[in-house]
Amino acid sequence: MKKLYNTGYYVCLLFALSVFLSVKAQNVLGILLLLLFIISMFSKENREKLKLLTDKQIILGLTVFIVTPYIIALIDGGLKARIDMDDYIKFILFLPLVFFLDSEKKFWNFLKSLLTGGTLSLIITLFIFIKNYDEWAHPKGFVYPRVFFELDPQDFANIMCLLLLFLISFFLFYKFEKKEDNFKFKLLYFFIIVLNVFILLVNRSKMVYICLIPTVIYILYKKNKKYIAVFFIFCIGGFFLLPHTISDRLQYIVKVQKDPSSNLRLIFWDGAVSSIKESPLIGMKSEQRRDFVENYYKQKGVYDYVVANYEFVKTRNVLDTHNMYLQFLTYFGIIGFISLIFFFFFIIPKRLLSISFYKNREKNEKSSEYSKFIALEIALKASYACYLIQGLTEINLNNKSIILAFSVLIYILNFVIHKNFKMKLN
Repeated sequence: MKKLYNTGYYVCLLFALSVFLSVKAQNVLGILLLLLFIISMFSKENREKLKLLTDKQIILGLTVFIVTPYIIALIDGGLKARIDMDDYIKFILFLPLVFFLDSEKKFWNFLKSLLTGGTLSLIITLFIFIKNYDEWAHPKGFVYPRVFFELDPQDFANIMCLLLLFLISFFLFYKFEKKEDNFKFKLLYFFIIVLNVFILLVNRSKMVYICLIPTVIYILYKKNKKYIAVFFIFCIGGFFLLPHTISDRLQYIVKVQKDPSSNLRLIFWDGAVSSIKESPLIGMKSEQRRDFVENYYKQKGVYDYVVANYEFVKTRNVLDTHNMYLQFLTYFGIIGFISLIFFFFFIIPKRLLSISFYKNREKNEKSSEYSKFIALEIALKASYACYLIQGLTEINLNNKSIILAFSVLIYILNFVIHKNFKMKLN
């Protein structure tokens, strides 16, 4: 069992790298990790260990959220009647992370692997940008070439936003006892932050600004309120320095109906709301909803517009609402949506608010070790808010890379909760 346990740990480190670097590796390593975990759970001792390692409230919320869609699907047409049913079970990847990364040393090594993967991805993306600069600099009409690596362009931007919030939080709150070490750390993180911001800008995602501005303000508020004014000056001044190939697209955050990408989302949301009204309690089966949506778009006179501006062939694309909340409602109705509210808006916020490293910072002001957990607390709260905001325009619950990133987030949350509890006892 010890060899199995050690293998699981090293697979976790490789998995952390794959989150940013390879979708295929995510698939292989994710499956391998689950297999190792299942084999480990044949041991009663390991099952007891897992119980001690996992936060009971997170497990309760996650279980309710995962199980509810399958119950509804089984009652209403069977598992095959709704597409993407295999997505929700992927959230259990949280459990092998908790089990195999059970010590503080392993936890920090895992975060270092994530940082390494994220940094490598940013560097590779920079070279891709340089290589494809001419195409990027000359968009045709509303087609703005995006800069990304390996992942879907928007998934790439969303995950890099989460990484950026962690980087900023550690840059501001984590400190070494030795000034020389502290300077090296700040300098390294400063360069990674600058690179991350640059890549997000040239990615040209509108959601980047929507989700980052409030969450960065939150981090700055926790550090020093005066920084917020500097941040706004930087944003306003920076906007006028942006090349028009970036700033031109930003106007469509407001002028949504003039941009096909934004206008399509309005149409999809309208179609989703209509289908929810048609079947409010348990949602619609996929084929039923496809027929309903297509007929609805034809009645509204927008069907040809959607077909011309969107890949409207695959059933998954037809049913894509570009909103994780509406997507879940259309799939599983109000009954299913209660499980989402319970987990995402009750359990997780409650557990986040239970963390008190920042609250007790003055008692441990000189502790370098303690400052790491302050940085983690602030980063977790900011990144979780960022994730919820991103869900307004993307189906995060059905995008595999985002599911994996979220599983990592709740693993970090689970670990920090346990660390917080131990420190309270001490």
